[in-house]
Amino acid sequence: MNGIELAGEFERLVVSALPALVQEEGSTDRGRLYRAVMARVELPLLRHVLQMSGGNQLKAARVLGINRNTLRKRLRVLGLLPAAPSRNGSGHA
Repeated sequence: MNGIELAGEFERLVVSALPALVQEEGSTDRGRLYRAVMARVELPLLRHVLQMSGGNQLKAARVLGINRNTLRKRLRVLGLLPAAPSRNGSGHA
């Protein structure tokens, strides 16, 4: 399967899953549908790219075309990294 065929197959899978996903997310998290759907795609994408890069966040960020700090922020938001330590050094915000 070439890249164009793969992209088409991916799009077909997403389109077929969207009605159920919108129904599920739209009924439980009003006003946050976009974020909920994007997280469903983003989470497995980030996991896969991190696995491909052997856990190296800089390499993963380069593959994704984003800044490493942006990757780290997304990993935290999605629960793949612990919260960042506070800047005051006391461990309390």
